[in-house]
Amino acid sequence: MGSDNLFYRHREERKKRKENVEKQRSSYWLVVCEGEQTEPNYFTGAVAAINEGLEEKYRLKVKIVGKGMNTISLVKSVEDLLNDIDEYKISTIPYGKIFVVFDKDSFSSETFDEAVAMCEKNGYIPLWSNQAIEYWFLLHFNYVEVKMDRNSYESKINEYFKKAGLKYKYRKNDKEIYYKLSKYGSLEQARKNAFRI
Repeated sequence: MGSDNLFYRHREERKKRKENVEKQRSSYWLVVCEGEQTEPNYFTGAVAAINEGLEEKYRLKVKIVGKGMNTISLVKSVEDLLNDIDEYKISTIPYGKIFVVFDKDSFSSETFDEAVAMCEKNGYIPLWSNQAIEYWFLLHFNYVEVKMDRNSYESKINEYFKKAGLKYKYRKNDKEIYYKLSKYGSLEQARKNAFRI
């Protein structure tokens, strides 16, 4: 009789441990970017904006890595990051969500499709911009046809900033890019515009 009670107590303890691990896992995200600076700077700004004013226990914990790789090699590189050790050197970090961010630019459709399929097979969330991240930046201001040449993105971004009264020339490695885009453009506008594509 006493052993029955012990069995149920151990089962409840295991259940609580498992729930605790799942809770911890869901609070850590990994974002692996194709670009080494532009995309990480944007996502770092976005996470900071989301976390602003939140109590520590509610804040997103996101590791953002710029790899300087593209599509398939980028997806393959995620596995190395999954073996990262936490800051206390105790265990691997249990990421709840893993995003892989890349451009859909000059690669063949087959290469792009393979990268997306690899992400989905491994449980990663693929995020891509048509041609380049700068296209996503443009959508913060206005709907832009996908047919626009990627070499025109930079000048068009500068045009929108100038219209907004900002004396600024877009730079790919700008650490304040998220702040500038959200102040002079609109993330909600970008989302709406992206759904129209």
